[in-house]
Amino acid sequence: MYQKLVAYKKKFKSTSVPKIYVEDPKLGNWVSTQRRYHNNDMIGENRVDLLNSVGFVWETYKTLPWDEMFQRLVRYKEEHHTTIVPDRYEKDPKLGRWVSHQRTYYNKKGIPVERVKRLDSIGFVWNPLDEQWMEMYQKLVAYKKEHRSTNVPRCYMKVPELGRWVGSQRQAYINTARGILSKKRLELLNSINFVWSAR
Repeated sequence: MYQKLVAYKKKFKSTSVPKIYVEDPKLGNWVSTQRRYHNNDMIGENRVDLLNSVGFVWETYKTLPWDEMFQRLVRYKEEHHTTIVPDRYEKDPKLGRWVSHQRTYYNKKGIPVERVKRLDSIGFVWNPLDEQWMEMYQKLVAYKKEHRSTNVPRCYMKVPELGRWVGSQRQAYINTARGILSKKRLELLNSINFVWSAR
């Protein structure tokens, strides 16, 4: 069972196996038993040392719900290749809200460093708007390669959202004084000779 725990930690970056762990119910029970033995001084020092060597979590009442949600996010990423979970994700509504809360806590500096590291280890996207902006920017770069211009028609059929996105960048540029278009984004667009005026 110890080797299964090591494999679990490698996969989920944690040893906090839920007591009811669907993928391997025996592992969840075994981990729970180790904690119970430890609390009642019924576990040998060698075993304690071995479990400590993999960062075994002896007290879970505060961390277990977070770890369970983290595991759901890991599974979501394995299936969807992203950590951007919609707020109203129908298959798991709690997950969408939990992911959103992690970003809020992070922005308010209310999330422990250990949790930030664990989320970073799976490529957690802290600002999905930046991620989405970069995806559209890459589509614009591909468009420029193909058409030798960044002047995308508003009704570009191949990637319909690209024309609207280009228009919104122009609008953001007009409103630069309000800080809508960051310096970094402005530099990226200028680096590909972005056409700021559609005329």
